[in-house]
Amino acid sequence: MSTPHSNTPSGDTVVFAAMLSTALLPSAVCGLVAVVVLGMTRGTAGLVGSALGVVVTLVFFVAGLVVMRRLSDGNPMTLMVAALAVFLGQLIFLGVIILVLGTVSGLDGVAVGLGALVVALAWQVFQIVAFLRSRRPVFDPSPTRGGMDAGESVD
Repeated sequence: MSTPHSNTPSGDTVVFAAMLSTALLPSAVCGLVAVVVLGMTRGTAGLVGSALGVVVTLVFFVAGLVVMRRLSDGNPMTLMVAALAVFLGQLIFLGVIILVLGTVSGLDGVAVGLGALVVALAWQVFQIVAFLRSRRPVFDPSPTRGGMDAGESVD
């Protein structure tokens, strides 16, 4: 017997919102610090390159969480496969973008990579912190008795 779905946000939706809110601000701040430092040490090309690396990386990680939120259906196996696929896709696309931006004349390729690296590391750390702080049940909270839903009978 299945339970009807309610209109309240699911646990996964709340977790994704918490990860987004917890990871976005610190990652943006770390990116801003990287832009300032690289701008001071590598000049205008470093400032522009690192700013571009920071913005591209933030967009990629925010988009990844949005996609994960859309793909989550409550099934842990589906969520894990989706998480791994999204993360692999993010790494591949981000690597390609960094390589392409690193070869653009007028941009400092090292600054692009360093700006992206700072944001990526900060994002991963704070996203993990948010996930670990989230309160996710480790069991099915539906009412059961002896492994059966209420109302089921043994044949």
